[in-house]
Amino acid sequence: MNDDSPTAPDATAIVIDVPVRLKRFGSMMDVPLPILVVLEKGEVNVPSDTYQFALNRAAVERFDALHRMLVAIRSLYAFWRSSGLSIRTGEEVDVVIWSYLGWRLTGPESVGYGTVGIEFADIRTYVRFCRRQDRLASPFARALGSESRLFETKMPVRPTAAFLQHLKIQRERFLELQELEAVLPTDFRKIAVPSFKKAKHIIRFPTENQMDDLILSEPNPVYRALYCLLAATGARLSEALHMWRCDVLPPSYAGRFSGSNDGNPFVIYAHPEASTWTGESFASRGVRCRKEVLETEYNATSRLWTVSKKERLGWKGMLLFDPRNLSWGFWVVDRYAKEFARLLPSIHALHEELRTDEQHPYIWINPSNASYRGNPMRRQMLRRAIGRACARIGIEPFIDEGGHGHGFRHFAGWYAEAKLGMSPSEKQLVLRHGDVQSQEDYGRRLADIFSKLASGKS
Repeated sequence: MNDDSPTAPDATAIVIDVPVRLKRFGSMMDVPLPILVVLEKGEVNVPSDTYQFALNRAAVERFDALHRMLVAIRSLYAFWRSSGLSIRTGEEVDVVIWSYLGWRLTGPESVGYGTVGIEFADIRTYVRFCRRQDRLASPFARALGSESRLFETKMPVRPTAAFLQHLKIQRERFLELQELEAVLPTDFRKIAVPSFKKAKHIIRFPTENQMDDLILSEPNPVYRALYCLLAATGARLSEALHMWRCDVLPPSYAGRFSGSNDGNPFVIYAHPEASTWTGESFASRGVRCRKEVLETEYNATSRLWTVSKKERLGWKGMLLFDPRNLSWGFWVVDRYAKEFARLLPSIHALHEELRTDEQHPYIWINPSNASYRGNPMRRQMLRRAIGRACARIGIEPFIDEGGHGHGFRHFAGWYAEAKLGMSPSEKQLVLRHGDVQSQEDYGRRLADIFSKLASGKS
């Protein structure tokens, strides 16, 4: 290993100098070419994009400077991977890069502002290279080569208050996307390590009887249906609240998405911007993505980027089963699926009454507040409703430990293992955060899951 930079969290890559013979300044020379090596799942890989970048810059850069550039790319890559976030859009790229720079400036192994400025320039050089390429092999390079506003902002020579505030805002946005709560200092300049309140690992969740009581005692059909969905499919709150009306389909539509018709509503969890499933077409190419539909049909942005902070929702990277950038839910508790299906007509009737088709595409709406009835449901509103539901049946609100309602998700995982006999890897797939080693492995595990779901029906 030939990498002396500070280590990014959960680093998965190193930079080494490999002796090669290159033509430089008109003659062949033996030079130390820096190479990025990625270590993942026990395999060693040299990404072709960074390799081509190194060859391209070798004609003009000093090799110590080129090594430094590769180290900056490696550190950014490791930072992004440790976050668990997807980066498909220009906005997501910007948030990750600015958050990385803020972490370098104020993190546990902070560096000087001048060093951060050099890293920014190095990353910018690589991003420009990615944008000039017709084809990029890695998703990371493709994301960096996408449209972004990164270069509209320049790092000032000295750390001005405005620029530090910019980094603070980007860091808050980064944590929101990860579904963490930021407790950032008022004066970003006076500290070396920012303080973060991270969601704790939740080990408590309602028992099966308590979950039954929580759902059946909920008088509002919208909340009751949403509790059924969360508890039986293990969705994160943000995944559910990003859902469009077209994401709840009759059981017969499962085959159009390589799913299984289990007689229950087919529910989709789609990327809030990149997914090409918008209800207009089943095609995966040549159709509009959700970002385009929101902009053209509703003159709106996705809830990832809405101006109001209260309206924003995170999107933690999850396993996407389908090339249309979507996954679907597995109903691990069949009786909750049946209750969900029973409540659907009343939810659709409420949408029709409030004429929500003219306002937005989201299925989960404010069902009661007179001033905001019909607006997309806010996460804060849902958390309060969960708290009231817990109090109604006399249990401690299980959202308190992490503040994100993950008790539903943990309940679904527990039910899949304890009641349906699923393996840990099958449970991961049900919760959409498992690593699928191959298409064959994916298909085998899906078949096993469908079999266990069928055996668990009441």
